[in-house]
Amino acid sequence: MDDATKKKVIQSVMIVIAAGLNIWGILSLLQTIGTKVGLNYIDKIPNIIGRYALVIVTMSIGIMLMSTAAGTFKGKVKNVFSITVCAYSTIMTIPLFVSFVLMIPQAAGANLPEFLSEMVGAICVAFEDIAGQSGQYIIYVLGVIMSIIFLAVPIISTYCTVKEIDLMAIVKARILAKKANAQQTDLQEPPVSDSEDKTE
Repeated sequence: MDDATKKKVIQSVMIVIAAGLNIWGILSLLQTIGTKVGLNYIDKIPNIIGRYALVIVTMSIGIMLMSTAAGTFKGKVKNVFSITVCAYSTIMTIPLFVSFVLMIPQAAGANLPEFLSEMVGAICVAFEDIAGQSGQYIIYVLGVIMSIIFLAVPIISTYCTVKEIDLMAIVKARILAKKANAQQTDLQEPPVSDSEDKTE
């Protein structure tokens, strides 16, 4: 098997696994919100937070794997594939971000519209049981930050992929440059003589 064939096999396996994980994540989400799709084991998870955590982990791995697969292609295929994965990731992450934002006023007792209250009410109760009345707000803030990271990373990564920017190489070069400048500054500092120390 030549290198080109091996690469195609690896790409195919990555795409199939990533697609499977995303389909599994979507079906798990539907089962979690009450739509029966046959994943009855989801209903046996006692805590609703555990159910959503399973969805987030499954879909995150699937999206990252699909994004990695997109980066192995070249030219237009790579760009279109990467942008498509990024768009999908953004669409799937926005509800997560909105949910964590809504949990803050919900926990504070604000009168949210009924459909929004139903969307996050049960999760708020579960988080309150775990972290307490005050501690739950820390979880919500961390959730908002996590969601922003989940939104930003694929967008930045896709931009770098399309523009053919090696972000890691740039960051590494800047770190090395700062270290070199610091070392050069240390070498340029004149040593303090013993006579100067005694004078002082």
